[in-house]
Amino acid sequence: MTIFYSKILLVCNGKAGRGELEINLMEVTPPLLDICDALTVHKTKDKDDAEKICRETGQEYDLVVIMGGDGTVHEAVNGLARLSLKPKLAILPGGTCNDFARSLNIPMNMGQAVETITASQYEKDIDIVKAGDRYFSNFWGTGLVSKTSDNIDAGSKNVLGRLSYYISAFQSIQDPELLNVTITANGKVYREEVVMLLAANGRSIGANPLPASIDLEDGLIDIYMVKKTGFPLLKEFFMIRSTGEVSDPTNDIIHIQAPAADIHLDEKEKVDMDGELYEEQNQTLEVLKHHLRLIVGEDK
Repeated sequence: MTIFYSKILLVCNGKAGRGELEINLMEVTPPLLDICDALTVHKTKDKDDAEKICRETGQEYDLVVIMGGDGTVHEAVNGLARLSLKPKLAILPGGTCNDFARSLNIPMNMGQAVETITASQYEKDIDIVKAGDRYFSNFWGTGLVSKTSDNIDAGSKNVLGRLSYYISAFQSIQDPELLNVTITANGKVYREEVVMLLAANGRSIGANPLPASIDLEDGLIDIYMVKKTGFPLLKEFFMIRSTGEVSDPTNDIIHIQAPAADIHLDEKEKVDMDGELYEEQNQTLEVLKHHLRLIVGEDK
């Protein structure tokens, strides 16, 4: 049964190709107008614009729809997560990898994606993770994952799409640097030398599936510490198989599930949070269980 909304805010990435943006708007606005009294369209102009509009006006709407890639979604989540009265959220994937949309089983086709909103058959209360004074919906990572992101050339990303992630990854992992990390979680302390530290809430990075056991509703963050000896397994997992399953009998990839974790790095490092780069040394991750209600696709 279709749900009718009083007011919908549609936030779209204004930096998307003009022709592509116009085509997408022509496809999604009529069906959205059919399910609401008033539709407001906001095209972002600058970095953090999506976060600002969601933070300042989000509570005025019943539904906020984000049409864009992971960066736009990341900004919107950071705007909405802070509100005491949060609207429902929906995503129309318009980026390169659309990892969080994939985690929610949202179709990559724009027409099919808007149907998930107008039909409103499936909704879930999804976990969001607080990381210091920021929030992420999909992942937090440093080491190999942030180096890969940092190496991606914006031009090649636009031309090659997800392939640019794989090319950059192969360039990055010829001689991975080691990081000394200390993690306190579930009352235990882990001290390891790793090539990558990944904290996952979603199930996709660079359009590649992460382990299917990751649950966006369980109130737990899945943390993976990848030792140098686990590097060949990691390469196979991300670049060759991409099956969403990982088997590590040697414990070269340490997996922790916890509602919160304190992370200490020996030095300040670049951190990739949902595809956006920051610099951090000490970080506390805290899962906010069922923090945002999202319209999702059908479970596969």
